[in-house]
Amino acid sequence: MIFNSLAFLAFFLILHFLYWTVRDRYRLDLILAASVIFYGYWNVFFLFHFLLVILINYLFYRYHNYRYSKNQIIFIVVLNLLNLGFFKYYYFFIKIIEDAFLINLETHLSMPKIILPLAISFYTFQIIALQVDVYRGVVKNTIPLKKFFLFIMFFPQLIAGPIMRYDQFFPQLEKKKRYSDLAFNAGMILIIMGILKKVVIADSISPIIDPFFNDPAGHNWQSNLLALYAFAIQIYSDFAGYTDMACGMALLLGFDIPVNFRAPYFSSSFRELWQRWHITLSTWLRDYLYISLGGSKGSVFRTQLNMFLTMLLGGLWHGANYTFVIWGALHGLYLYLERFLGLYPGKNESIFIRILRIFIIFHLSVFSLVFFRPDSIEKSFQIIQGLFSADGKLFYGANQLAVFFLLAIILHVYEYNKKKIHLKFKLRKILVPIAGFFTAIMVATLTSNAAPFIYFQF
Repeated sequence: MIFNSLAFLAFFLILHFLYWTVRDRYRLDLILAASVIFYGYWNVFFLFHFLLVILINYLFYRYHNYRYSKNQIIFIVVLNLLNLGFFKYYYFFIKIIEDAFLINLETHLSMPKIILPLAISFYTFQIIALQVDVYRGVVKNTIPLKKFFLFIMFFPQLIAGPIMRYDQFFPQLEKKKRYSDLAFNAGMILIIMGILKKVVIADSISPIIDPFFNDPAGHNWQSNLLALYAFAIQIYSDFAGYTDMACGMALLLGFDIPVNFRAPYFSSSFRELWQRWHITLSTWLRDYLYISLGGSKGSVFRTQLNMFLTMLLGGLWHGANYTFVIWGALHGLYLYLERFLGLYPGKNESIFIRILRIFIIFHLSVFSLVFFRPDSIEKSFQIIQGLFSADGKLFYGANQLAVFFLLAIILHVYEYNKKKIHLKFKLRKILVPIAGFFTAIMVATLTSNAAPFIYFQF
């Protein structure tokens, strides 16, 4: 079930009604059962695999009496990474071996057909975060089996985040949930914003630019530039749309989960960009990878190397392809040069300098998508070559992109200034249900064009 589908709309409406109807002591059981159904709807076999992974982690946690030694935490982290590595990186490792030794292993080996389990990258990182927090002493209370499962399987954020931490979720389980107009309206606003981003912008851009990225050769520089701009807006709208809907649905169930995007394309430095884009992944990489590598405690060179390796592995997390490694390395280089040259914004910079910074950071991040969207390095370099070519054609539908660019900018401005924009509560009580009604109609009418969320593949 994807959020922008009729099946999910029916699923959530029934759950929402039952959740606020049953007694408090049954609500966690209801959400856990709903989460199992939600994941099992995709693939029952992988549901059992997912449940087994969580159970193994919980039994390890219980067997070691809720605390770990250094060797024990290394063991459980490696075990989870092996599960991720087998399903996500098996073919990539084979390709690396083939490229390194100039051989074709398919002629010598019987290659298994491996399907990537839904959400494996996200739930693996969330499990690892919980286990490391146990090791670091962040988890001070014993976690019961049901709450352990619910933390990993909580369906609004299960498929593509936000990646939650122990202290962001477990304290909320102890609070008595009360239905309120405030939470309902805030949740509905987030869901509406998410649907606008996903259904209206991302799903409309996708069929226009997909043919270009499937065959980028033979297009002029305008096509290549427009396609990169469009994909930058598409991936932001798609992913931010998902997390808006996830946060909104969580609020409707009485849970406040972390924000994942804060107008990233208005960043004036790369450090700020990664504080605004996929925030929960960025902080996960900082707290569980960068710090584990040594952080900034060593020499200047070691600190810069740790940062570069963190971004390199962050790129690899996104996909099993050389292109993602290059994309991560490129962002690692951006961050390295920014820190090495001291290019951070000053306190008293003029608005002109700030706008210039935003313009440069945005275009450098858009350029990095040359190695994110194409499925091969060859296509990436075709796009780079096309950026400097006056010959070729303009891809079909390019002139339709302007309206989606404008709408994305308006939503970005809203997201950037959200704290300053307030709608009187009495007006929200009237306008939000009306907007929700028209949004539901939009989902029903556009559901045939609905595309899977981009980050589902990660």
